Amino acid sequence: MPSAFAAAIVLIIGIILAGLLRKGAGYLLSKLKVDERINRDRENKLTVESPACTFIYYLALLYVLLLVLSILGVESVLQPLQEMFNEFVGYIPNLIAAGVIGFAGFIIARIVSVVVGTAAKGLDALGSKLNLAENLSLSKLAQQLVFLFIFVPILIVALDALEMEAVSGPATGMLSELMAAIPEIIGAAIILAVFFIAGKFVVSMLIELLKNLGADKLPEKLGLSAITGKDFSLSKLTGHVAFFFIMFTAVISALEKLEMLQIASVLENLLVLAGQILLGLLILAVGNFFANLAYKLLNNSENSTIIANIARYSILALVLAIGLSAMGIAEDIVLLAFGLSLGAIAVAVALSFGLGGREAAGKHTEYLLSKFRKDD
Repeated sequence: MPSAFAAAIVLIIGIILAGLLRKGAGYLLSKLKVDERINRDRENKLTVESPACTFIYYLALLYVLLLVLSILGVESVLQPLQEMFNEFVGYIPNLIAAGVIGFAGFIIARIVSVVVGTAAKGLDALGSKLNLAENLSLSKLAQQLVFLFIFVPILIVALDALEMEAVSGPATGMLSELMAAIPEIIGAAIILAVFFIAGKFVVSMLIELLKNLGADKLPEKLGLSAITGKDFSLSKLTGHVAFFFIMFTAVISALEKLEMLQIASVLENLLVLAGQILLGLLILAVGNFFANLAYKLLNNSENSTIIANIARYSILALVLAIGLSAMGIAEDIVLLAFGLSLGAIAVAVALSFGLGGREAAGKHTEYLLSKFRKDD
């Protein structure tokens, strides 16, 4: 009876003290405004005060229950639980140290990043001049990067303070690798930024130069206005293509800086293929111009329409073969098809003139010769 009475008194007093401890922790955390500080500028709100108070309450209550059961003489059954509780209580200083270090690092990183973000407001004007996306703020980006650069090393120190190798070891190793890779990441970002700014400047100059040279009228001269349309601007298209190749090269250089060589190799192959396709399209456009020019020069009369069409389609066929070969699209098939086509045409002409239409061929040849004599 005395043990039971003492245990009951300890249990009642312990519950009261645990409740008071819970209220005191809640009052202290509310005065520190922990939730308000953590959830500042956060869309998804994070609650820390209430779970922390609940944890402290149940931890104190567990200690009271162990004390009550010890008073009642229940020792052997509670020994594993007591050992676990003692280890946990002995580990609390490490948790407190890690929490203090992490919280201090968060506050320091927060203050410095806000100062840097305020000082970097001028970068937003630069972003608008470079025609960046409206939702991209260079000042906020700089603020976030500064926060990471300051908070990540402090977080590594906080994890080391836990002295839990199974937990802190992999996390510390990962964060250390991230910190070691930061110079390469910064270098890659600088490469992209330099190429972007220089590319915008070069492309603007190129577009203005092509406009002054009359490049926008070139599709009409090449006979491509029916395909491109009236509102097509060759100078702008050329500028966009040039900017694409500039940024594509920048991405490859950035990946090589980050030592992502396999991805860089794949992109290099794509860049070569894109260049081949662009060269092939250019050859086709120029060939179409010369084919139309030959047709206009030879089509002076009704009798020369056939010769003009033959010359036109012969040039187009030749240019198509050259263009596909420049693109690297089935070169062997293109050469074989071109050779077989020329051979078939030669055999067909030889057979038609030599066997099937000898008399008609002679008359037509005589007619052509007479016209050439008259022209001379």
